[in-house]
Amino acid sequence: MHKYDTLFLDRDGVINKKLEGRYVRNFSEFEFINGASNAISRLSNVFHRIFIITNQQGIAKGIMSEADLNALHVKMIDKIKHDGGRIDKVYFCPHLAEIDCMCRKPKTGMIENAIQEYPMIVIENSFLIGDSDTDIEAGFRMGLKSFKVSNNFTLAKWTESLLS
Repeated sequence: MHKYDTLFLDRDGVINKKLEGRYVRNFSEFEFINGASNAISRLSNVFHRIFIITNQQGIAKGIMSEADLNALHVKMIDKIKHDGGRIDKVYFCPHLAEIDCMCRKPKTGMIENAIQEYPMIVIENSFLIGDSDTDIEAGFRMGLKSFKVSNNFTLAKWTESLLS
């Protein structure tokens, strides 16, 4: 049934629309990109695991709390479940870019954490989808098949190309 192992998805710009010059702080500001939830539903049938890996320095900046972020993610995952999909786990980096932590993409800490928690992950049969060069760099550093989405080449369009 499952053709592929693990899918790592960035969040902002892949699943939901980015807000110009500011952070998505709660679910009322969260807007799914057209076709994204349906794409995740379709991808749930062909991937063993689907993880989100997202940089969220708004926490370190005091713009939102970890509890705010977790509440947003619960509602996002509920909507994805309602649409027939699933997200197995959300990994996030709360640190400022200047801190030079190991988890903020393009560093690979979030992916490494997932591999530690799920040692059965087969990297060679896993993918990363992001909308920024730092996402893609993190994916390539870990040996993941990495694809960059945009306003024109969305998660829905990538899903279509993968499944056709």
